[in-house]
Formats: sequence, C-alpha cells, structure tokens
Amino acid sequence: MWNVMIADDENYMLEAMANLIDWKKMDCQLVFKAKNGQMLLEQIKENPPDIIITDIKMPLVSGIDVAKYIYENELPIKVIILSAYADFSYAQEAIKYDVCGYLIKTSVIEMLPAMIDKAIKQLSGRLDNKESEEKYSDDLLGRLQKYIADHYTDKVSLGQIAQAIHANGSYLSRLYKSRTGQNLFDVINKMKLDKAKEYMNQGYRIYEVAQKVGFEDVSYFSRVFRKHEGCSPREYENKLREEKQIQNEDNKH
Repeated sequence: MWNVMIADDENYMLEAMANLIDWKKMDCQLVFKAKNGQMLLEQIKENPPDIIITDIKMPLVSGIDVAKYIYENELPIKVIILSAYADFSYAQEAIKYDVCGYLIKTSVIEMLPAMIDKAIKQLSGRLDNKESEEKYSDDLLGRLQKYIADHYTDKVSLGQIAQAIHANGSYLSRLYKSRTGQNLFDVINKMKLDKAKEYMNQGYRIYEVAQKVGFEDVSYFSRVFRKHEGCSPREYENKLREEKQIQNEDNKH
C-alpha cells in the first residue's frame, strides 16, 4: 500500500480528508496527520511517505516550504498542495517545486481521489523505471564479470572492457564499486597475481610470468606484485625455492 501523510492547520479539513476519503479503495493508508508544517517536516525526515497532501499556508512551516524541502533533497515523494484561494501565483510557486497537483479546498473531497490516482501512477512509473535500471545493472554486471573471467590475463583497459560489453566505462567502474565494494582493477590485478603465482610455482621466469598475465613492463609487474603480496616477485621466487629445498630434504629423511 501507498503511505500517505496529510497536513492542515484547520482541524475540520484534517478530519474530512481522514474520514471522507476511501483510502483503502485507492490502495493507500493514512499514516500521519499534522496540524502544521513543522510536524509534517519532522515526520518526513523520520519516516518518508509516498504521498503528501498539505495546506499551502500553515504556521511555522508552509506547504511550499515542505515541497521545497522534498524537491531540493530529491525525495521520491509526490506532493499535493491545498489552498483556500484560486490564486495563480500560489499555483505557480508550487509548480516550481514539481508538485503533483494544486487543489482548492472547496473541491477537495470530489477532486482529491483523482489527484491521488495521478500521484500513484507517477510513483508506479518511477518504480518501473527503477526496476528496469536494476535489471540492466544486473545484466551489465554479469557481462562484466564474465569478460573479466575470460580476459583477465590479457592487457586490458577500462575503455577496452567498456567497448567489448557495450557500456560506458565510468558507469561500469562505479557500478562495480557500488555492488562489490571493491575497485575493478584491484580485483583484476589480484586475479592476475594469483595466476602469476601459479606460473611461478611451475618454474616460469619472472619476465615470462609477467607477459602471461598481461604485463608488458616487468618493472610495473614487480610494483603491482609488491603492492598486493608484500614482497617482490624475486623474493617470492626465492621463498618458493627455499620451500622446495626443505620439502626435498624432508622427503630424503
């Protein structure tokens, strides 16, 4: 259900909206009633609803102030403004903050259901767009991970990856970071180094290993290796040699 909050400094208007509107029929539930804009604003900050119906003029904080706060903070809330006056200047100010609608109080009970329906349709569209974006992001991440698995030993750049899977490079980098909490090329380099250690265990020379995992520059390979492994490739190679010697001596005994 859609959560709705209403605010008006006139108690009769609050009670009329609360009791004369069939909220359930519109798949809505009234979660909060406020007698001024300050109460409404505080509640929005704690538990933001889907739809707000607010009087334009109230003590402490006006309905326009509330709409401005929602607009400037880019909150996914639809605002319906109520006014006792059919004044275009009020409506113009409300439109500036992207409100869903502007209603005269004398016609609230008759017109509000249609305005709420409009707000729900706008919210549903936003949710549909969000779901589509999520599916696109999931698909893109899947393609990115497959490409990395197939090509991590190549000399790859962000531009090459983006071109190969038909996506924007900056977006790919941000997406990967947001989903995994890790930098894309830190992960690729870690995969390269894990493979490099396998080759070193098999007896390949350092320059051969560097080429096999996509590093044309051996000195750069050494710097990356030290950064991730805490030692140079030569030190790692010596360590492997010592371990093999100890193992051979143990086998003799």
